[in-house]
Parts: sequence; structure tokens; C-alpha cells
Amino acid sequence: MILGGCSGSSVKEHDSKTPRKEANEEPKRLYTGKGDATVRDPKGARPIRYIVRWEKTQLDYTLEQGASAGRLELVSGDLFRDGKLGSKFSADSANADKAKNLLVLDGKVVVIALDPKARMECQRLEWKTDEKLLKAFGNVTIKFEDGTIGPVDELWCLPDLKQVGTPGYFQH
Repeated sequence: MILGGCSGSSVKEHDSKTPRKEANEEPKRLYTGKGDATVRDPKGARPIRYIVRWEKTQLDYTLEQGASAGRLELVSGDLFRDGKLGSKFSADSANADKAKNLLVLDGKVVVIALDPKARMECQRLEWKTDEKLLKAFGNVTIKFEDGTIGPVDELWCLPDLKQVGTPGYFQH
């Protein structure tokens, strides 16, 4: 028979008067099914910037801050201008980054303006919501009741498609 043992304790108790330093929490990844999110302006009356719906998603989150970024699949939603619904959209996928106030739609992007009626199609759409400006890329075409713009490589516009222009010439 073999016996072993040790004497004393090598574990020190934490002094409750000394605050513990918390390590930076590594983001975790969560996969989900259908869902939606409403993103509001963080200032003032907090008008809605956009609503996005998805069929499945991959979210990066921390317990302290919640979800901060994610890849959304088979998306649709609503874009707002000054708190008023301006258009509806759909795309194959989207990436949302709360810290950067950025929504990026990718693949077969379609934006339908409500008043006046217009339809924009492109391959990629970026919306940095602080700028209140949509930037469309890749074979961009906008069809209005009285004409068509495009196809062009890049076009900038407001969420309701009422103002449209090329980079360097667009003003709002």
C-alpha cells in the first residue's frame, strides 16, 4: 500500500479589501433561428433608424454588453428617414455592427421606396446610420416611375430614395 500526502496550503485567500481585476471578456458566438431587431438613434427622441428581420443568424456577444455584431441570413426590413418609414429592403445576408452604427446588406439587395415609388437593386449596400446615407455598390440600378438610373458601379442615396447621386456629387 502506498500513502501520500502534503502539508500546508498553497492556496491564498483573496483579501476582500482589494478589488479583483476582471479580465476582458472574450466575445462568445451564438447561432439562432428567425428573429428581428429594431435599431434606434441613441440621441434625442430616439427615432427608429431601421428594423431588420432574418431567418437565421450568428451573433457575437458578451455577457456584459450583450450582442454587438452579427451575420444575418435571408434578411428583410424597413429603413427610416427622420423617424418615418422610407423604404423596405431584402438581401441574401447582412452584417450589423452596433459599435460602428453600420448595417451592410450583401447579395441580391433590393430596396423599395414607398413615396414616390422607386426600386433600387445592387450587390452590396452600406448604411452608416450616423451619416443617414445609403451607399450602394455593384451593378446599381434605380427604377423610378419616369425613368431609370444605371447600371453604375456606385451610387449614394437617402433611405427613401428621394435624393440620389454619385460619390463626389451627392449632397443632402
